Amino acid sequence: MSVDRDQEIGAYGGPTPAGISVAVGWAVMVGTVLLSAALFPPVDLPARALLVAVAAGAYAALVADLRAVAAVTALAMATFVGFLAHRFGELTGGGGAWTYAALIAFAAVLGAGYRQLRSMASADGEEAARYPSVARPRTNVVAPPDDAPGGPGAA
Repeated sequence: MSVDRDQEIGAYGGPTPAGISVAVGWAVMVGTVLLSAALFPPVDLPARALLVAVAAGAYAALVADLRAVAAVTALAMATFVGFLAHRFGELTGGGGAWTYAALIAFAAVLGAGYRQLRSMASADGEEAARYPSVARPRTNVVAPPDDAPGGPGAA
């Protein structure tokens, strides 16, 4: 095993390691689960699931690493089922807890999609600001001429 001494460690502005993102996300989810347990009674599973889903969606919208988002979402789902829906970490049983956990996954997918759309829009804006003199193709739809087959002037 060799050590790469030319590697930049702790560079400002570099990507956050996946382990750090998972640890921060897991801490946020544990806090959210504790808050949900304190705010809502055990029979109010939809409210508990909604609070955890909002936290998972917000986390997915803020973190770019999809591996970390998937890990934190899976851990949040298991924690919801094991500790909020059932007791003592039991992941099996009735009550449709995994149905509510699907809401958490759906919120994470929406958050990741929002993050992707936002990053694509900012990349387009940064490119336009960086290269203002470059001619970009227009994405407008051009109507066919009046005398084209099927056009408004076709008889």
